[in-house]
Amino acid sequence: MEKVPAGGHRRPVPRPVGPWPRAAPAVERLRLGLRVAVGGKGGSGKTTVSVLLAKVLAEDGQKVLLVDLDSDPNLANALGIPPAAASPLVHRRDLVAERTGSTGEPGGMFILNPRVSDLIGTHAVRCTDRVALLPIGAIEAAGEGCFCPQTAFVRALVRNLVLEKDESVILDLEAGLEAFGRSAVEGLDLLLVVVEPGMRSVETAKRILGMVPALGIRNVRIVANKIRAGSRPALFRRLAEERLTADITLGYSEELALRDLEGGSIFRHADAEFEKGARTVLGSL
Repeated sequence: MEKVPAGGHRRPVPRPVGPWPRAAPAVERLRLGLRVAVGGKGGSGKTTVSVLLAKVLAEDGQKVLLVDLDSDPNLANALGIPPAAASPLVHRRDLVAERTGSTGEPGGMFILNPRVSDLIGTHAVRCTDRVALLPIGAIEAAGEGCFCPQTAFVRALVRNLVLEKDESVILDLEAGLEAFGRSAVEGLDLLLVVVEPGMRSVETAKRILGMVPALGIRNVRIVANKIRAGSRPALFRRLAEERLTADITLGYSEELALRDLEGGSIFRHADAEFEKGARTVLGSL
């Protein structure tokens, strides 16, 4: 196997989940599964959008694997899974070293394409009979252009997410632009960029969209999140000034805010406008 020079990292262990049940045939479309990534500014609501999109796909007959690639992982909490049962794989220093052959010494050699296919089935944590979480995490100390054992490990895991009929993957990306300089967004069917009311959120979305052509992502849609009646016109006007359109809208919800504060699951939350927009976007792919 190919090896290159390196760096190092650390932390605990998630629990195995066993085989998934077969999903029922999709209600209408979605022949083959989808690879979807959700990005945006930190705090814009990427995790909320990821979970509610998983709910829509599951209701339409898909098996969904949610993949947490954020350096501040919150998907476990949002799904009602105890964080101790969903420790990020990239923090498993022993596992990364075993699979990449890294010694942790600066300038050491490591395997560029480590074997990781078995980890997906054994470390995914089930949320429902159709939705599971794979907590990968983000590389915490990677500078621009850095390629270290953790990068090789994460890249290999994402590339090994092979889909069958009626299976979809949703990647909850690291906040901001960092994820787009790594290989987490290769081979996507859809990128959702989440925008909340606020100039910085719109600016981050613009920068992400500016990187998209070089990444070969064909389908990109904007999700307007935390929308109140009073802020809707101003945000939509600001987006229009940037020649952007919100394809999916998620209203601000006190219920969601309270569940987030209490660390409760948001998986059952219903928002008719979001679900209609999501199904329209998915049906257009």
